[in-house]
Amino acid sequence: MDRRITLALLSLAAAYFTVGTTSLLVIAISTPLADGLRVSPAAVANLLTAFALTFAFTAPLAQVLLGHLQRRLLLMTGLVVLSIATALAAVVDDYWLLFALRVAAGAGAALIGPMCSAIAAGLVPAEQQGRALALVFSGMMLATVVGVPLSAWLGGWLGWQAVFLIMAASGGAATIAVAVLVHDRSRGAPVSLSGLLSVLAARQSGMSVATTLLQMAAQFATYALIVPFVLERMGGTQAWAVAILFAFGIGGLVGNVVAGAMADRLGADRTIWISFLGLAVVFALLLVAPAYAPLALILALAWAVTGVMFQAPQQKRLVGLNPEARGLLLACNASALYLGMSAGSILAGVGYATHGAGILPALSLLLLAAGAWTFRGSQQA
Repeated sequence: MDRRITLALLSLAAAYFTVGTTSLLVIAISTPLADGLRVSPAAVANLLTAFALTFAFTAPLAQVLLGHLQRRLLLMTGLVVLSIATALAAVVDDYWLLFALRVAAGAGAALIGPMCSAIAAGLVPAEQQGRALALVFSGMMLATVVGVPLSAWLGGWLGWQAVFLIMAASGGAATIAVAVLVHDRSRGAPVSLSGLLSVLAARQSGMSVATTLLQMAAQFATYALIVPFVLERMGGTQAWAVAILFAFGIGGLVGNVVAGAMADRLGADRTIWISFLGLAVVFALLLVAPAYAPLALILALAWAVTGVMFQAPQQKRLVGLNPEARGLLLACNASALYLGMSAGSILAGVGYATHGAGILPALSLLLLAAGAWTFRGSQQA
């Protein structure tokens, strides 16, 4: 890749970083935010759900209503909406006003993620798409490694309002970077509601999107309650739980880099199967492993590497199904990703309440098996 394209991809990664950090920061600042608004931590968690579900339902519908417009314009519009909603969140003192602003932020983010991937795929030839998509998605990985811990630290030091303002400024900076560095002027193919439904109903694309949902749900069926899992099942302490969360971020960065190279060299399908196999081994070991925290740390690293290996090749594969409609396909994929997070978290809560932390890897294995079945079905179309 030449320098101009690399800089454009880095600006798209910055946009993804803003989305990732903004979506998760309410958890990082949950204690000061709950105290400031005089609500429970559970109510703060609902602010994450509001963002995620809005993103999930808005991303594909936005392609129907706006998908024919210039992709760069849609991306910048999403960044502006996200930034304004986040800035306003810093000055409200009412929970339901903040809830509404999180819905608005989720709607803005629904334009950003799919457009970042769609633009990135169009900037490079097919043989480099895996690495380009991995570079852009690294912004999301950096959000978990740097953005969320930094938000927690800044929230305790400067207050939760300052965190919202800083992330609004990050969105503004990303908007400027995209305006200056991304010169793509392509438009998506016009999409009707019936076209959206036909994409989801078609065996190959529909089962591919279902694969994303199930793969993410499989991970969050354990990850959503990873701290109590470490404490209760693996014999760890709070310090070990923090170390394991940090290991997830590091492993995710490694997996993202590896995935891009593997997708370009081995092909998207083989890389996805390697990801599924690696996750299956990790969850099986977590199910039967002795209560030994250092082992949990090692498995967390392996989990993060193999789990994130799915993302870039899956996006490359979807682009290859229909390059002209890649915006719609990637929007559906992003929607499935957030729905999978929500579904996996809900199942984790139910499983934990009824059977304890030890059942969580079994739930993950069942969901992963279902994801492997849908992926195999998409290959046979």
